[in-house]
Amino acid sequence: MVIDVKIVGKGSVHEKLLMGLVGVVALIFLLPLVVTIVNSLMTEKEITWNFTTQLTSFDLIAGIKEKFQQIKLIPQQVSLSQYNDVLLNQPAFLLLLLNSLKIAVPVTFGALIVALLSAYGFTVWKWKYKEIIFTVYIVVMLMPLQAVLVPNYIIADMLHIKANYLAIILPGIFSPFGVFLMRQSMKFIPPAYFEAAHMDGANHWQIFWRVVMPQLKSSIAALCMLVFIEYWNLVEQAVIFIDDYTKEPLSVFLSRMGEGWMGIVFSASCLYMFLPLWFLLLGQKDLEKGIELSGVK
Repeated sequence: MVIDVKIVGKGSVHEKLLMGLVGVVALIFLLPLVVTIVNSLMTEKEITWNFTTQLTSFDLIAGIKEKFQQIKLIPQQVSLSQYNDVLLNQPAFLLLLLNSLKIAVPVTFGALIVALLSAYGFTVWKWKYKEIIFTVYIVVMLMPLQAVLVPNYIIADMLHIKANYLAIILPGIFSPFGVFLMRQSMKFIPPAYFEAAHMDGANHWQIFWRVVMPQLKSSIAALCMLVFIEYWNLVEQAVIFIDDYTKEPLSVFLSRMGEGWMGIVFSASCLYMFLPLWFLLLGQKDLEKGIELSGVK
C-alpha cells in the first residue's frame, strides 16, 4: 500500500510539472497576441515611444535598464483612436478587407464541395487504381507551396487568368488536403450503413445526403475553418498573381503598413485577426473532433 501511494504521488508531481511546462509554452505563444491587443489600445505617442527605442551594442555596457524601463507594456491611457483611424480615415483598409473575403470565401465553399464529392468517390465507389490515385493526392499534398507556384503560374498564364483572383481560387478549390481530410473521416462510417441504404433502394445522392453528411458535421466545420484561415492569411500567391494594389488582399497590405502608419498597425492587425479567431473560438470543439475523426496528427 505504501509503495502504491508513493507511485501515485510521483505521477501527480510529473503531471503538475508537465502542465506547468505546457502553461509556460502557451504563454509564450500568446505573448505576441497579447502585445498586439494591448498596443492597439495605446495612443500613437505611446506606440511611437515604445517601438522607436533602439538598442545598440553600447547599451550592453550602460543604460540598458533605463531603455527597457521606458518601454510600456500597459497603456497609460486606454484609447480607441487607432480603431477610429483605421475604420474611418483609412478607406483602403475596408476595400482590402473585402478583397480578402473575395478570395477566402469562394475557396472555402468550393474546396468543401470538391472535397466531399471526391472523398465520397474514393470511399464508397469501387473502381480500379483508386488507391494509386489517392496516393498521388497525398504526395501532392505533402509538397511545399513553393514547389507548385511555378506550375500554377504557367497554367494560369495559359488560361489568361494570371492577373485574376481565379489564379488563386482555382488551385485552392482543388487542393488535395480537403479530399484527404474528408476521405479519412468517411472511412470511420461503418460500411453497414451504406449496405443498408443500398438494400432500401437509396441511390448515391440519397446516401451522400442522408447517410454521409449528417455524420461529417465536425469534419466539415474543421475543413471550412482550416481552409478559410489559410487563404485569409495568404501572402505568396497574392504577391505573385496580383499586381494591382487595389486588388491585393489585406494580408499583403499589412506587411507594408508598419512602414508609414505605426500608430494604426496594431489596431488594423486586431481587426484583421478578429474573424479567424472568432471562427476558431466558435468551432473549437468541432475542429478538435473533426481532426480526431480524420486521424490527422
